[in-house]
Amino acid sequence: MRIEKYNASRLKEFIESEKYRTQPVIPVSPQRALSWLKNPRMEPDDILMYLLLDGDDLAAYRCILPDRNADIRFGWLSGNWVDLKRRRQGLASRLFDEAFKDWGQQLMYTNYAPESKAVYDKTGRFALYRELEGVRYYQRAVSATLLGNRNAGYRTARPLFRLADGIINAWQDLRISTVKKKIKPDFLHAEPVRSVDPASLDLMERYKRLGFGLRDQEAFDWISSYPWVMEGENQDERYFFTWEVSRYRNTCLKVWDYEGKLAGFLMLSVVGEKMTLPYVCLKEEATTAAAKILDHYLFSEKISYITTYNPEVMSLLENSRAPLLGKRRMYQKFFATHELIRQLPDGNKIFFQDGDGDVVFT
Repeated sequence: MRIEKYNASRLKEFIESEKYRTQPVIPVSPQRALSWLKNPRMEPDDILMYLLLDGDDLAAYRCILPDRNADIRFGWLSGNWVDLKRRRQGLASRLFDEAFKDWGQQLMYTNYAPESKAVYDKTGRFALYRELEGVRYYQRAVSATLLGNRNAGYRTARPLFRLADGIINAWQDLRISTVKKKIKPDFLHAEPVRSVDPASLDLMERYKRLGFGLRDQEAFDWISSYPWVMEGENQDERYFFTWEVSRYRNTCLKVWDYEGKLAGFLMLSVVGEKMTLPYVCLKEEATTAAAKILDHYLFSEKISYITTYNPEVMSLLENSRAPLLGKRRMYQKFFATHELIRQLPDGNKIFFQDGDGDVVFT
């Protein structure tokens, strides 16, 4: 077996090649590759992708997203796959060792699958940097989606899950329609923008809401212009991560107070049935308008569930007039190599945003 490494120029050649168009498994979608190539925090020599080849067959791959905190550069472990027939042979660990060496031991990860975390735990090179406690709020029943793929038993029972979801949601839609008539979103005090504009960026900077990533104007424009998913129904089965979804929206809103001054910013992301708020900054005078706006989008987009680790958003949802079905506690953990933790600021003193890391793209 041999390892192939791809920086930006080599990645571009690869996704434009005949080999990429015809091979049975692809390690990156065109959408995600384009986003990687536009990453303003990437440097030309950064290794973005590692392929482990057994002859001409792709046996495993690992991907890295370059990032930084102030002047400290590092890479997010962002996508890992091993061929089913070759698992438990140490292939994922072999690729990790290469990335660990190439990235000068400067690596982080979050938003991980249990199998990936097992690989990282085995290396002994990571420690918990920060743990966030959040909540998932359910507005509509979604058991067929969340439980239907767990194992063969759940898959067999999926029609029953769908039936139960349909009955619950018919009742829930009646409740929502009743409440919706009573709620008028305060759009006189909201302005849609394409991305985080300079005024919103200044607001987040003044109120220390830029998050761990301390993203700047260029980074926010990149996030808005080059998402990793798109609307469609033609997911390429050669790629084992989500690429096309039934619905994708990324909405940015500036919120004004009653004197016409900027008092808040909301980024709302809708992927399929779920909503997240990757970046939020609210002054106290913006909370009433923001709560009505959030309720409006929960209703109009027929959101099934929304997950947040942001205390400001949790406060809005706890006081929401949306007829929620229930909620559950959630946890988001950020891990970093021991070497990197020694350089980073104290993680417990940083306000993390829900979009930190690669989470803003997923």
